[in-house]
Amino acid sequence: MGRDAEGATGELANVAASTRDAPAGSAGAIRAVAATAEEFAGWLAGKPAPLDPPLVEQARRFAGISRFAAKPGQSLALAAGDASAVVVGRAPDAGTRSLRSAAAAAAQAVRAGARFTFVLPPEPDPARRVAALTAAAEGVALSAYRWKRSGQAAASDAAGACTLVAADSNDAETATALAAAAAHVAGIRLARDLTNAPADEVGPDQLADAALALAKRHGLASECWRGAEVEARGFRMVAAVGRASARPPTVTVLSHGLGAASHAPAVALIGKGVVFDSGGLDLKPADAMLLMRKDMAGAATVLGAVESAARLGIDVPWLAVIPSAENMVGPDAYRPGDVLRSYSGTTVEIGNTDAEGRLLLADAIGFARECGARRLVDYATLTGAARVALGRDLPALFSNDEALAGAVERCAAAADERLWRLPLHDDYDRQLDTPFADVNHVSHDKYAGAITAALFLRRFVADTPWAHVDFFGWEDAGRPETPKGATGMGVRTLTRLLRELSGGAA
Repeated sequence: MGRDAEGATGELANVAASTRDAPAGSAGAIRAVAATAEEFAGWLAGKPAPLDPPLVEQARRFAGISRFAAKPGQSLALAAGDASAVVVGRAPDAGTRSLRSAAAAAAQAVRAGARFTFVLPPEPDPARRVAALTAAAEGVALSAYRWKRSGQAAASDAAGACTLVAADSNDAETATALAAAAAHVAGIRLARDLTNAPADEVGPDQLADAALALAKRHGLASECWRGAEVEARGFRMVAAVGRASARPPTVTVLSHGLGAASHAPAVALIGKGVVFDSGGLDLKPADAMLLMRKDMAGAATVLGAVESAARLGIDVPWLAVIPSAENMVGPDAYRPGDVLRSYSGTTVEIGNTDAEGRLLLADAIGFARECGARRLVDYATLTGAARVALGRDLPALFSNDEALAGAVERCAAAADERLWRLPLHDDYDRQLDTPFADVNHVSHDKYAGAITAALFLRRFVADTPWAHVDFFGWEDAGRPETPKGATGMGVRTLTRLLRELSGGAA
């Protein structure tokens, strides 16, 4: 029984799900199947295969010629009579990560505009079946993502309509899976679009406008301060970072479920929104500026999660804080050695103007605590040191609270978004000491930069449970579900965290 996602979910226009499979060799839509190397070898050896015998025989002949062994990233096109198929390699694990990637690879292996079916592996457990359907739908939809500048024509290289075939599923399961996938895809697309846009297109005002448009779409409460209002409202460090730019800073706040005084935010989501980072007076070298359009990926991630959560109707009181500025060089640029007063009143000596993101986050943390947030979670493209330690694909997680850290790790694992916990090593905290202010915002030691950045933020958290994710947010080479550019990483994790908190927000 097919169920077109367009009417129900709005974001998966070309994806439907079915409980019934067409005959393995039938004409019409291209049949796409994913196989591990062991499964594919078994098919060639005569074990039951989800392809009709002529296609299996062709696979047997072509596999050796093409050196296809069903490894991840490999695909093999087959045709026999009126039937055609694509076999894509899948990682040996049976998790949704490999299935999402395989579904995306299948969509990209099919010729532009062609209809195809993607056959999911059998799964007897209903919850795992829904998760598999969700992941496959996300993979197909995200494989077609291409960033386009406003007014540009859409890319025309995507495959046509896809039907996901999941044996033993029912209407309720497919509806749940497609709704979840559509919400996640909408949030990830929003995060990617904002991050991929060049800095001349998205400045602090445009980022704020995107957040306010999101709030209007979903009936969320919102507030925004711009230019001189930012400093007047108490975000003095945000104002200092942005004052050398011709584009004034902004702070945008979205919220849900805070109508009563007793409804303090169960969590505040904070995203670093530096729309471009020249390094300020501590100027970056030219090659280090090339990707600085993505220095607002933390803000984009938070907005993407809000989009997803709103579409899913997740009902938990939350707050999202988006401080945004452009760190430029100019007559009024803030300087190394300046002492700034944060939102919470803590004085901060500037050690390096190229460490501006933590200043925005510190002000936002102070504001969120003033609002009574019971938990704080921030996402930020904060330090190169985290990338040196863990690489591009593995974000660093820091936390002062085991329960919150465990929840973030659990949600990331369920969302197929890896994290790695790094320590808040107390002995390094003294590296932020200065005789001229309450704290210096960078370490006087060149080592452990990701840890000392997190320790700086911890100074503003006090005893509020807090998690800090230092991530890259960019794909350099391109993968089936993530073309070169912004990844949208973190959207699914934060959406799951909000869902988990909705079951016990106290």
